[in-house]
Amino acid sequence: MSRARFAFSAHPDAIADLRGLPDDMRDLALLELQNLVHGSDDCLPLKGRLAGFHKVYVDPSVSYRMVIQFRPAPPTSHHKREIYLVAAGSRKDYAVYRAAHLRTGPHQDAETASASEARVQAARSRSPRAVDQPTAVPASPPAAVQPAAAAPRKAPQR
Repeated sequence: MSRARFAFSAHPDAIADLRGLPDDMRDLALLELQNLVHGSDDCLPLKGRLAGFHKVYVDPSVSYRMVIQFRPAPPTSHHKREIYLVAAGSRKDYAVYRAAHLRTGPHQDAETASASEARVQAARSRSPRAVDQPTAVPASPPAAVQPAAAAPRKAPQR
């Protein structure tokens, strides 16, 4: 067998996902992971909330999937990149994708929350120029506008 091209690591819950698969699906999932580690590119990129991750079809009927990520390997590894298993499970009702999002989402949600918080703070802040100007309305009324010369009016048409 050829030497592995990628290192492998997994989210702890993804290992539990593999254990929870039916025996025949677990065997197929492990075979797919082995193929990926040895250089197979049999995966498709995901979009939306899981952009940056890939889906792997486990079985021929595509009822089971795995969500993986290609990322830099730790410095102690002999490999430059690793395959990180995020979730494995049934595609039914997008269960495997929801699990993957929940396992990776808090990092993304924290960034979104901090960006939202920054927008809120910006909306609440006042312009530095507003400090120099008085906030009260001047007490004196504006000068009365002198009416311009009266323009001749047309007689209403009946």
